[in-house]
Amino acid sequence: MRYKPVTVLIHLALAIIIVGALVTHFFGVQGDIHLRADKAETVTYQSPFASNPSPFASVSLFLWDFHILYDDEGNPKDFVSELRLLDRNKQHSEGQMPIDEGIVRMNKPLKYKGFRFCQSDYDSDGYGVVLSYNYDPWGIGITYTGYALLLIAMIGFFFQPRTRFRALLKSLTGGADPAAKRSYRLVRAGLIALAVFALVMAIIMTKVVTPKPPLQPVLQTPLLGIHVSVIMLAYTLFAIIAINGIIGLCTLKLRITNYELQIVSQILLYPALFCLTTGIFIGAVWANMSWGRYWGWDPKETWALITMIVYAALLHWPIIVKANASAKHNAAYHIACIVAFFFVLFTYFGVSYLLGGLHSYN
Repeated sequence: MRYKPVTVLIHLALAIIIVGALVTHFFGVQGDIHLRADKAETVTYQSPFASNPSPFASVSLFLWDFHILYDDEGNPKDFVSELRLLDRNKQHSEGQMPIDEGIVRMNKPLKYKGFRFCQSDYDSDGYGVVLSYNYDPWGIGITYTGYALLLIAMIGFFFQPRTRFRALLKSLTGGADPAAKRSYRLVRAGLIALAVFALVMAIIMTKVVTPKPPLQPVLQTPLLGIHVSVIMLAYTLFAIIAINGIIGLCTLKLRITNYELQIVSQILLYPALFCLTTGIFIGAVWANMSWGRYWGWDPKETWALITMIVYAALLHWPIIVKANASAKHNAAYHIACIVAFFFVLFTYFGVSYLLGGLHSYN
């Protein structure tokens, strides 16, 4: 089987993301630093390839001021830390080290000399803050390149000719038989109706699951609506696929209809999986802005990744299992779709109630 350029690009982008994660793991530095108004703290990065013990990067931080911004109703909407930064590896000719200024806000990290500082916590007396930091100029760059390529590839996939997705669409035409063509038009109309229904349900679910005001400062970003909407669209499509699987199991004796139901599920699986993947990586970018790392193995993150892998395996079903129109194969595929949806349910409900984590937002 000859793979198409966009399909190859999708897998290449995933490989680049994994490489970026490995670079971050082995060569990046992450941590927290507690700053008080009366005391300076220093963060350093020692290059693993340095030939001498001197640090590759060293920055001293002074907390100049910390204050909380409130909305019109008196609820916190942002935390602001004003810093003074001193690069100890940089000196003027007269021996004085320059002091720079910087501000850290929620979802707006401060970038300085390869370091990224994010607002994490603050002391109750208002004279101290906790900042998370990382030094990972290579890993983040590689990973973000993978994200960009993956997004371009997933969009381009639907415009690529002679793919399995297009073959599935054509397989519903039934050849030149007029009755089959009418059936195809009905199925196509049904797919469009399902897409509209999924979009409407995703919008409704976004309104339901999005935290109500007052929002925590970390949630006050446009990425919240985008992240939740795309994830909800994916979950709605997965639900339709599972319902389609239940209907398929109930119509096993209608071999032709049952096979068409399987094809419909396979068609819907592409946009569903792409939406879930997009939502996960939007969340990763958001986490990198808020906490200084794009992946922290939070329970919700972990189970979303597991769900993505499960549906990716289902997408490759014809490669793993020889595809045919037999009742046995149709039943196996429909059962797999139903079982896969339990991963969605656990990710959405189970993790929140049993495992907690950063996505609880209590």
